[in-house]
Amino acid sequence: MKKLLLLFCVLLTIFMTACSSGQFNTYNEDTKFLLKYGFSPEKESSYFDVTIPSDWNIQGTSMPVGLYWTEVNFLSRDIGYNIEKYKGKTVKAVIYRLNEKLPGQGENSKYTYPVNAVILRDGENIIGAWLELNGSTPLSLKKNYIETLTERPWIDWVMSHGFLKEISSPVVDKLTPEELIYAYFNGINKGDKGLIYSTLSIDTLHNMLYINRPEKTLYNTDFEQNSLELNTKSATVLSIEENKGYTPVKNKNIYESKEYKVTVNLTLKSEDNTPTRNGRNTFFFIISKSAKDSPWKIESIGTGP
Repeated sequence: MKKLLLLFCVLLTIFMTACSSGQFNTYNEDTKFLLKYGFSPEKESSYFDVTIPSDWNIQGTSMPVGLYWTEVNFLSRDIGYNIEKYKGKTVKAVIYRLNEKLPGQGENSKYTYPVNAVILRDGENIIGAWLELNGSTPLSLKKNYIETLTERPWIDWVMSHGFLKEISSPVVDKLTPEELIYAYFNGINKGDKGLIYSTLSIDTLHNMLYINRPEKTLYNTDFEQNSLELNTKSATVLSIEENKGYTPVKNKNIYESKEYKVTVNLTLKSEDNTPTRNGRNTFFFIISKSAKDSPWKIESIGTGP
């Protein structure tokens, strides 16, 4: 009887092992998939739901989510996938931190940066995948940037898809750099996020998709709660001075840029988790044009020149 019981236990163990080995193991499959391109995940990560928008057009009054999907689809197609076929569908996404690092672009090519891999699945099927250099700049799993694939600057690819036209604003696009800065703070005072977005460059909006995004999220859809835009009750511009000695940083995505020293009196909702304080603050605005005929837009806002 004992021998029969022992034999039954052994057979049950073999049966269970066989069944489990036949099950689809997503992490193992993802690891095999990434190894084909020379990458390996640091550790297992869980999938989360993502709804792919049905409309990939963008507006100048909100985050450019359509730009995100057009970009990662372009990079996924470099390895044979087309996310466009899944517009409007809820799928699964995972972000893996990789063991490998990659060099940056241009002047940053002498440095290496951490890399993420993003994989999309519909059921068991991979429908898209790409890399993120330093948690932001996307590139394909073949290590190709959009600039590499098109042999043109990123901004040319953006214009070819009509994104600059889509974010155009008849009113804001006519403003001088100084007027643009006033419009930005006017948007803050009114709580008009659409107006604030319309003052920002496409390059800035693109970066905002990635900066400090929460876990289990592919991209941001709004300003951060402790940002200058959402954490300010009121702002009074005291002075705007152009830095005539400003030397623009080389950037193929910027046609022309200027720097302004802006002094503002702020009343904040909270001084927690922000370097900004109530009262007099000084900011340095880089105002740029993406192309010769483009309007002036805010490229960056810093606390130092």
